[in-house]
Parts: sequence; structure tokens; C-alpha cells
Amino acid sequence: MESTDSPLYTTVPRSVAKINRAYGCVYFCAILGLTYYRIQYIPSEGYVPWMLLFCAELGLAFQWVLEMAFRWWPVDRFTYPERLSKWFERELPPIDVFVCTADPVKEPPVDVSNTVLSTLAFNYPVEKLTCYVSDDGGSPLTFYALLEASRFAKSWVPFCHKYSIQQRCPEAYFSQYYVNENDNLSFTAEWENVKKLYEEMKYCINSTVEKGTVPEEKCKEHSGFKEWKPEMTSRNHPSIVQIRVSALMSNAPFILTLDCDMYANNCEALREAMCFFMDSRTGHQFAYVQFPQRFQGITKNDLYSNYLRKIFDILYKGMDGIQGSSYVGTGCILRRDVLCGIERQQSSSNLMKELISSSSILSMEKAPPSKRLDEAKGLANCGYEKNTQWGKKVGMLYDCAVEDVLTGFSIHCRGWKSVFYSPKRYAFVGCAPVNLNDTLIQNKRWATGLLEIFVSKFSPVSYGIRHTKLAQNMCYSYYFLWAPSSLPLICYGLVPALCMVTGLSVFPQISDPWFLLFLFLPASAYAYSALEFIYVGGGSLKSWWNDQRMWMIKGVSSYLFGLIQVVCKLLGISKVGFEVTSKVFDSEASKRYEAEIFEFGVSSALFIPFSVIALINLMALVCGIAGVMREGYSAMASMFVQVMMSSFIVINSYPIYDGLWVRKDRGSMPTFITVFSPLAAALACSTVSAISWNYKILI
Repeated sequence: MESTDSPLYTTVPRSVAKINRAYGCVYFCAILGLTYYRIQYIPSEGYVPWMLLFCAELGLAFQWVLEMAFRWWPVDRFTYPERLSKWFERELPPIDVFVCTADPVKEPPVDVSNTVLSTLAFNYPVEKLTCYVSDDGGSPLTFYALLEASRFAKSWVPFCHKYSIQQRCPEAYFSQYYVNENDNLSFTAEWENVKKLYEEMKYCINSTVEKGTVPEEKCKEHSGFKEWKPEMTSRNHPSIVQIRVSALMSNAPFILTLDCDMYANNCEALREAMCFFMDSRTGHQFAYVQFPQRFQGITKNDLYSNYLRKIFDILYKGMDGIQGSSYVGTGCILRRDVLCGIERQQSSSNLMKELISSSSILSMEKAPPSKRLDEAKGLANCGYEKNTQWGKKVGMLYDCAVEDVLTGFSIHCRGWKSVFYSPKRYAFVGCAPVNLNDTLIQNKRWATGLLEIFVSKFSPVSYGIRHTKLAQNMCYSYYFLWAPSSLPLICYGLVPALCMVTGLSVFPQISDPWFLLFLFLPASAYAYSALEFIYVGGGSLKSWWNDQRMWMIKGVSSYLFGLIQVVCKLLGISKVGFEVTSKVFDSEASKRYEAEIFEFGVSSALFIPFSVIALINLMALVCGIAGVMREGYSAMASMFVQVMMSSFIVINSYPIYDGLWVRKDRGSMPTFITVFSPLAAALACSTVSAISWNYKILI
């Protein structure tokens, strides 16, 4: 019989864990065999390539060992929100929603408004829900959009609650659902009225953004516009704060953080998260509940691997079975007291009562309006935390490009657990980059910030190992070392190909028994990756192919540039900046994206490394095939592995060759890279050939 002590959620270990462990043991033995071979058979000539490949293999093996920690204890979680509503409806805690934006051009204000409207319409007690928008750009256009959204919310929120609408983002709802003859007349009439109001709101916002300034008559409608001065810029502006009509600033015990383009897609998401926090058995252990990031507009086969299927559907499920996934900055509900630095409690049977009583409403009703605004501006000012522990031990931790991951890591190091919960209906849906350059910029930012953590005082080697479980520390280390992982990838992408140009074999011949080991390692790794991606992650074979291709492209470009940025920061040469990726694109680019054609278009230095490597392997493959045709079986036997590797890279690089030489549209490779890359590749091949000819003993 169910009671208030019955669980509000359940955790189920994934059956694939046993297969993962068995495969891991076999593959680890193969790695040991590879290590033995490299040490046992040191070549008399070609020592430099041998050493480079051996170091690369050790690096890739180390990365594989770290990644296996994700696959040891994967779990799935299921909630019982009906029990929560039945027993704890009146005890549901208040929640503050924080939506962050920075640039009204790259992050359209109408999208910000949709995100805010979707959160205001959650299936959650209205009086316990407060939404705040933080605009780092200080744009009057965003402020105006929110003013229009607040007016529309008076019609939208009651409409959603009245008819139990599941999709509560108005843009998504009106683009997916249309009234039909089976709907009752009252619903149809109200639907048409609300849709008309939404279209009017959308038109007002977009037309104002197009003009670039808020009309004077609109400015008169709200005193907040008086805060903006002509000399203000997005990087230099005072705190601009407008307090709610109720004159209350909330201080809820729970916080939901959202990116401005990540709208609420599941109106029950907050209740499902509370199933973990309010569970009488383990609720006191959890610091935050992280939902996976899901994206709209992804192509059928996920061209740029922006769905992040491997991360959210495979790896994070593994972290969840240890101590919990990392915090990714959006789609996450955190306990405010944990964010403020509280240590983990051993147990608490009255957690909600303690949290709610410790939180408060910052009432300013008795203070005059001017004082209310002054106090609020003081809190919002960027100098508020000066000479305090804010950003160091309290709140979000600063001085890192991925402050969300750093904050989550520090929370885990304090002994807290977290939950990674993936409901059937996506909790939050956002926008992913729709061109290659933005994808690489985003990944460069992640790789840079993650490596910053690794070389900081929060390094998992010195700090994490003492405060988290070994497996959890390995998972974090896997992410933190994304940037250095570019080196073994580049090495394996270049050395075998350049050696093939000179006619040097760096792998066992087909007749050598060790050849089977070099065949097993890549073949089994790719086969297992594909099966896992399809049957565990829910992807398709073609989306897996795109995923592994993007792994190579990101590895030799984004991760390499991330490594360079951190090295430059450590040497005091430059600082790490934050780049916002655009959420808008033109119609021609949209058509190419839907057709799954790579979008290059801009002269980006990020395109150079993978273009050069692709061309070097193409040249090497031509040389290798020519050698086989000239010398016959002996050349084929000695160069087989290298020919297969270059062939694999060449097949993966088809979109690059297409962008360099075939396409003539605006999304093709820029002229500079089209000219520079072949020259660089030819120079590399000719230089290695010259060195090989003159200094045979070194190569």
C-alpha cells in the first residue's frame, strides 16, 4: 500500500553495463598487447615516427580508459509525479527561474520572450514561480520584448492551464498545433484569439528589432526605458533593474537556470525534478537535477553531431550511476543553499520544511520606490561580489569559460550527488549551431574552459582525487582533457600518411601475426561505437557516421585551438574570451543545412587543420596506391594498414574536398583556405620526402 514514505522515483541499472565490462576487459588486453609490441619491436630505422605513434597510441589508450568509467554503472531513472501531486501538492517549494541572454542580434529577443513565456506557464503553482531575465548586453530591445511578453502572458498562461496544453512555448505550440472541426467552439474561439495576440506580439518585437530602436511612444509606456542613456554600450552599462509590481524579490530555495533559447517543452518538468528532491529516502543527497539538452532544427542525420547523443544518451547515464552528471548551465534545477556553499547533510527527514523556512521573500514594500530600485541595482551590479567569496566559493564559480561545469564539479567535490533525468517528453528544447564554423567555435570554447579547470586549483589530479570517487574523477578528467586529445589525433592523422609518401611502413605486414592486433583495435572500437550509438543511444547508422566524422574534425581543430588558447593564457600572452554563437541564419544556408551539405562560407582558421590533414592523406593515398601498382604484393603487404587509414580519412573528408573544389555556392570553402591548404599539404609532403631522402637514418 502506498504511503508518503513510498519512493517518488526509481533507479534502474542498464543491462548494457555487463556487455560494457566484458568488452572493456578484452579491449584493455589488446591495448596491453599493442604496448608490448611497440616496446618489443623498436625499428632500426624510422625511430622518430615510431616514437610519435607510440606516444599517440598511449594518449588514445589513456583517453579510452577514462571513457570506460562512464560505461561501468549506467542507469535509467523514472519518476512518480502522481504521488508527488497526491501527497505534497501544498508543500511544493518556490522556484526561481533565471534566463540569461547577452546579444539581441545573435539571440533574437522574440526567442528570449518565448523562453520566458514557456517557463511562466509551467504546470506548477503560479504563486511559487518567479522568472528573472539577466541581459548581459543591457539591450533596450530585449527589455521591450519582455514588456510585450508580460502583456501576452496574461492571456497565454490562463489559456495553457485551462486547456492543459502540454507545449507551453507559444512559437512551438502555434507552429505544431492547429484547430480542427473536432474541437469545441469555445476552445476554437479562444485559440484563435490567443494566436492573434501572439502574432501581434511577435510582429511588434521583430519590427522593433529590425529598426534597431524602440519607438518613442513605446518608451513612454514604461518608466524602465528612462534607464538607458545614449553613451551606454553592451559592454559598458550600469545595472538596470525593474522590480515586479508586487514589490517583492523572491529568494526561492530552488533555482532553474536556462539559456535564452532553451524553452520549456515539458510542462511537468518542475514536478518531475521535485520527485528527486522531495523523496524521503535520498532527497537530501541531491544538489541538482540536470535535464539533457535537446535541440530543434537538427537535420535527419545530425550533420554536425550537435544533438550530442553520445554525451546525453550514453555518457551522462554512466555518470549518473556514480555520483551524478556534470552541470551544463541550462535545463538544471539547483538547491540555492548548495549553490551558496553549504556542505552535504547526512540525512534530513524534513528537508523541504527546512529549505522553505531558510529561504525568504525579500520584501521592500515599506521602502520608497527609489530605495527599492537602489537596493536591487546594488545586488545586480558586477561589483557587488568584490572582496567577497562570490565567484570563488559561493555561487557560480568565475574565471573559466565553462563556469557551469566548474561549479558542478566543485559541488560534487563537496560530497553532493546530482541526478541526470531524461523524461520521455523532452524537458527543454533549444537551438543548436547550424553551420560548421559556429559548431567549431562552440566546441573550442568548451575545450578551452575544460582544460582551464584541469590546470587550475580544481584539477582532478590534485583536488578532485581527494574529494570524489575515482570513477567520477575519471569521467570529469575525460572531459577536461578534450583539448590535449587533439595531439594524438593529429599525430595519427599525419604520421602514417607522411610515412607512406616516403615509402616507410610503420605497421606490421599482413603476414605478421601482430597485424591481427592492429586490425582488431580500430575495427572493434568502431563496431562497438556504432552498435552503442544505435542500440543504446537511439541514433541511426548515418548519424553515427556523421558523429565520428565530427569527432575527428573537432579533435584536430576546435580542441587544438582550445589547447593553444590555454597555453597562451598560462604564458600570459592572451586571455580566454567568450564567444556567443549565432541563433539566426539566412534562407540559402538553411536550404543547404536541410540538405545536409557542409556550410563553410567564412574564412575561419578553424578550417585549416582538418583541410590540410585531409589533403595530405589524399596525396599519401595516391602515393600508396602508385607504390602498390608499381611494386605489387610486397608493397601492399607492408603498406596495407596505412592505405586503409588514409582511405578511411579520405572517405570521411569528402565534404571537405567538395567544399574546396566542386561547390560554387556561398557555403563553399573560402578562397584563402582553398589556396592555402593545398600549398601547406604539398609543402609538408615534399619536406618529409626531402628529409627522408637526405637523412634516411632519422626516418
